[in-house]
Amino acid sequence: MSPAVTLWNVVGIAKEVLLISVIPLQGHLHPYIAGVGRYRETENGKPIVRTDVAVRDVGSAVDHILARRGVKKLNLLGWSWGTAIMGGYASTHAAKVHRLVLYAPLWLRKSSSVIATTGVLGSYRTVTQDAAKKRWLTGVPPDKQFNLIPSGWFEQWAEATWATDPLAAETGLLRAPNGVLQDVREFWSAGRATYDAAAIRAPTLLLVGEWDQDTPPYMAQALHEALKNAPRKRLVTIPEATHTVIMEKNRMQLLRAVQTFLDED
Repeated sequence: MSPAVTLWNVVGIAKEVLLISVIPLQGHLHPYIAGVGRYRETENGKPIVRTDVAVRDVGSAVDHILARRGVKKLNLLGWSWGTAIMGGYASTHAAKVHRLVLYAPLWLRKSSSVIATTGVLGSYRTVTQDAAKKRWLTGVPPDKQFNLIPSGWFEQWAEATWATDPLAAETGLLRAPNGVLQDVREFWSAGRATYDAAAIRAPTLLLVGEWDQDTPPYMAQALHEALKNAPRKRLVTIPEATHTVIMEKNRMQLLRAVQTFLDED
C-alpha cells in the first residue's frame, strides 16, 4: 500500500498556496523552509537558505508527518530548486521515501542561467513582476506566448507571491533568497551536484517542459542517466510548456502523469 501522505516542496509560500488549489493530489502537504515566503530572515550580508539547510527543514517535516500519520514512508515531490532539496533528502534517507517526483529538476548546468548574476551575493535578490513575467516566457516562441498562460493566472500568482514579502507593498520588489544562486555557482555550474543521484533507491519520476529555460531538458535527461539504482525511473517531457507548466495550458498533462505514477502498484 502506498503512503497516505505526499509531501510537496516548492520555492515560496505563494506557490504552495496555489498548488493546493490546482493540484488534485490526495493527501498532500507542504513543508515551510526557513527564509522563504513569509519566513524571510533578517539580512546578514551572506546568501541565505542554502540547500543543506532546506534539506534539514524537510527532514524535520518528514519525521513529524511519519509520526503523526503512523506511516513508514512518504512520497516526495519537488519543483525546481525543490528537486535538489527532495533529491538530496531521498539520497540519504532511503528508508523513509516511497516514491520521488522531480518536476523541472535541477542538475549539472551546461548553459547560462536565466537568473545568473555576477559579483558578491547578498542575502536576497529583488525581483519585479515584469521581470518575473519576462523570465517565465523566455524560450517560448512569440506566436505561442499569448495563449500559454490562462487569462488572469499570472496576475493572481504575482499578487499572491508579492504579498508574502512585507516590504513588497511599498517597494514593488519581491525578495528571493540567494542561497540557491550560491549553490548554483559552487556546485551545479561547477560540475558538481549537491547530492548523489545513484544513492536514490525509490522509484522516481522526472518531468520537464519542452521550453524550460531555468532547468532545460538536458538536465532531466542527465539526471535520468544518473539514477542508476532507482528500481524504476521515468522521464516525461511536456510539449509546449515552460518551467512553470503547473500554471499553463498543458498543466493537466503534468498532473495526470504525477497522479498516475503515485497510484501505480
